[in-house]
Amino acid sequence: MADSPNIDSARPIALQQQDELLRSAQQRMTAWMGRRQEALETGMDAIKRMSACKTPIEMAVIYGEWLSGSVTRVLADLEDGREHAVKMAEQFQKASRSLLASPQAAPAEIRQPEATEEKPAPQQLRQAA
Repeated sequence: MADSPNIDSARPIALQQQDELLRSAQQRMTAWMGRRQEALETGMDAIKRMSACKTPIEMAVIYGEWLSGSVTRVLADLEDGREHAVKMAEQFQKASRSLLASPQAAPAEIRQPEATEEKPAPQQLRQAA
């Protein structure tokens, strides 16, 4: 079964939008993996440094530094996720607009009815009788 002309013309747009989303997701995943690697390395470093501490105050300072970096990384993860969700919503809106822009794209049952002769109101019919 052949695709309709609207679907065929919308296919390159959809492929371009998918490509943009996949590239964006790949960049975000790479950044996320980098932050996870950094979290692992800084966590191990903090444990080594805390194990060598002589006072609880030294340990608390090291822990505070590690915690601050950890929270910063988690916030960066959340920001990346938010940005990606916004980008996906924008792409969905663009795709919807491009598919619904042409009247042939809409199924017959949801297309706007063509201008037809105006039907008389029921009251006018009664008066005419």
